[in-house]
Amino acid sequence: MSYRDISEGLRTGERGMVLMGVSFKGAIRGACLEATVEQRFVNPGESHLEVVYSFPLPWGAVVLGVEATLGDRHLKGAVVARQEAETRYENAIADGDAAIMVERNHDGSCCMNLGNLAPGESCTIRLRYAQLLQFEQGGLRLLVPTVIAPRYGDPVLQGGLMPHQASEHSLTAEYPFQLEIAIHGPLARGAVSSPSHAVTTQFHPGWDSDRMNVTLARHGFLDRDFILVIGGIAHNSVAIKASDCVETDRVAVLASFCPRVSSKEHSPLAVKLLVDCSGSMTGDSIGAARRALQSIVGLLTNGDRFSLSRFGSTVEHRSRGLWNLTGVTRVAAQRWANNLEADLGGTEMERALKSTFELSSCDAGGDVLLVTDGEIAGIDSTVERARASGHRLFVVGIGSSPAEIHLRRLAEATGGACDFVAPGEAVEPAILRMFHRLRSPRLTGLSLRWPEGSTPLWQSPLPRSVFDGDTINIFALFETPVNGQVVLGGTGPDGVEVNIGTASVEGCAETSDVVSRLVASERVKVSESPQELAVAYQLLTDYTNFLMVHVRSLEDKAVDMPDLHKVRQMVPAGWGGMGSVLGAEQLESRDCMGMDEIYDRPALSRRVSLQEDTCFDKDLAFDWGHQLNESEHVPEPHPVTTPVTKPVTQRHSSPPRSSPGLTPLALQDRLLGMPRSQWPSTFDGLRAMGLGDPLVAWVEQAIGRGLANRWPEHKVVTAFLHVIAEWVFPGYEQLRQSGGGPDSWLGGWKVSLKGDAVRVDRKLAKRIREALKGIAALQWPEEAYGMTG
Repeated sequence: MSYRDISEGLRTGERGMVLMGVSFKGAIRGACLEATVEQRFVNPGESHLEVVYSFPLPWGAVVLGVEATLGDRHLKGAVVARQEAETRYENAIADGDAAIMVERNHDGSCCMNLGNLAPGESCTIRLRYAQLLQFEQGGLRLLVPTVIAPRYGDPVLQGGLMPHQASEHSLTAEYPFQLEIAIHGPLARGAVSSPSHAVTTQFHPGWDSDRMNVTLARHGFLDRDFILVIGGIAHNSVAIKASDCVETDRVAVLASFCPRVSSKEHSPLAVKLLVDCSGSMTGDSIGAARRALQSIVGLLTNGDRFSLSRFGSTVEHRSRGLWNLTGVTRVAAQRWANNLEADLGGTEMERALKSTFELSSCDAGGDVLLVTDGEIAGIDSTVERARASGHRLFVVGIGSSPAEIHLRRLAEATGGACDFVAPGEAVEPAILRMFHRLRSPRLTGLSLRWPEGSTPLWQSPLPRSVFDGDTINIFALFETPVNGQVVLGGTGPDGVEVNIGTASVEGCAETSDVVSRLVASERVKVSESPQELAVAYQLLTDYTNFLMVHVRSLEDKAVDMPDLHKVRQMVPAGWGGMGSVLGAEQLESRDCMGMDEIYDRPALSRRVSLQEDTCFDKDLAFDWGHQLNESEHVPEPHPVTTPVTKPVTQRHSSPPRSSPGLTPLALQDRLLGMPRSQWPSTFDGLRAMGLGDPLVAWVEQAIGRGLANRWPEHKVVTAFLHVIAEWVFPGYEQLRQSGGGPDSWLGGWKVSLKGDAVRVDRKLAKRIREALKGIAALQWPEEAYGMTG
């Protein structure tokens, strides 16, 4: 996925807003989340539309049902075999009727197909799902994915997606997001916070159960995942049972364990550190990766051994093998981590892992600690290679929209673990949890003992490894009632069997279908007849789709095939260095006028000064959506590598005198939106166009001064504007082909002088390009910010 692919949506246009917004309502009871996602669509055009929208689901989510309101009609869907659903959907479209189909994509996301949405017609689709949450190290972390980030590679050939399922992105898309979560029971008294959004909480005590309501404090957008953290939780092993919703004489059981694995001493580590330095990590993500690596290096102790590697289109190893921890190697590692940049192009993760696995080590297998956003199109072959390597893979997911399902698959397949760090979130807790797992003794040979006299008809496979304080969920189906203690055991490194968790199954079975359908979803994964089982329990799987058809009256039927409209994703905040996600704690700690105005825009649309001793300056806000719609031509932007503290100004005709005025991208937009004959040819003309005094002074002094004897003012200005207008940033594909080195960015300059109505001196153009080294789509070179006229 390249920047030019993203900006393609600007040239084609969104043709009106079709996705009006998404809302999320959830309830957390124990370790289970039940949620409803509501998507609102409208057809603003004059012809029928087929709307296609791919959207993410969290790891382990089980879709329980889909309903829709089409105009004033309420529709309910049913699960049918995938091939049958596709045939019936296409036939309904051809007959002029409305149809809605939801399918599960190969990468774990979903695709909503809404066919024959009539002109002016609205449709609200509600998707209900359940998810078992993971309790980790004294807390619970809920991740609600909202956006699919751009991914490196071919989504069809490598990712296994159908062409219509592959996500496309637009810099101008803005979709509102609302959220409400109710936390019930003992969890309601936990410490609730969100590192991704500003939230408000309301506690409601009850005589039988407490409740905590969580809502967004400000407007939200589908530009980053929502994260909720509940701390101060006492872990308990629990079990629940319910009558099976299909075979009512049977009992479904879910047993959740939080094992306590004690260890008097830890063994030295042999860990290979691998960091993603591809272009998508630019900005917030690479900053979080640096902090994570510094924290990791600080936690290494005497006797530990480690290696340092980074990757993108290529992989770079700091050493040929593992270093022993000494004062010298620690300082070298800290210096290496501090200098990390996202300058290695694409994300060739599989090749990087293979090379890292092969680093010389006296250990058979070993551990790899991977820091990445996971944004690759294909993961299947990478998972298989990691599984066969004999290494455990511990993954720290970085960014506002990491590929959670990809990263959890990698960790689970190798017996490792996965944790996530959002922009603005402290990395230390996640790294501490990861090191706790790394140093935790590995328990193998896990066994489960059910109550006496109870033998399951089916039981989910036990995990390969157990870490202290994590959650292990076991699913089972019984033919007879189950009452008593369920005991989880394992074998330690010394060969001694230990009891690592006990849960109690007591009382009457529940009547809710959630437990039995959660159990059935696990059965589908190993069933010899997965399609029949999924249809029986009405589950959305790789073998089944949700389908609903509305047969229209003769006068309302479409008379032609609908126009295809693929809903483009918002570009996640901070992806590739575009925009920045501000942590909720940073926002709440600043008592500034106009904060709501700044925060109530997508993070991609704003980039504000974060000087420690100053407040936010609204004049420094940068509005993508307004300006990018000014022109049909949009260049492919360079990942922004300057810190978030560098101010980027709003594009307006009268910039503050201390501001450089228009950004490079904004200036290019304006130049390409007017005839060259109207371009200014004087420094005063540059000011009138919207460039601030510091930037004009820099152009005059750094570029023009000393050249006046050879080039007059009008030639300097003309050449400067010409170079900016012809500036093209390379995409990831160009970076991959060129090897991904930092100098490859300079290869993206293309100055086409042939056929130009205005003659530009080549030597002068070359001089200007050299002066503009360090420029980015949203940033002028450093010198342009401090020079006065």
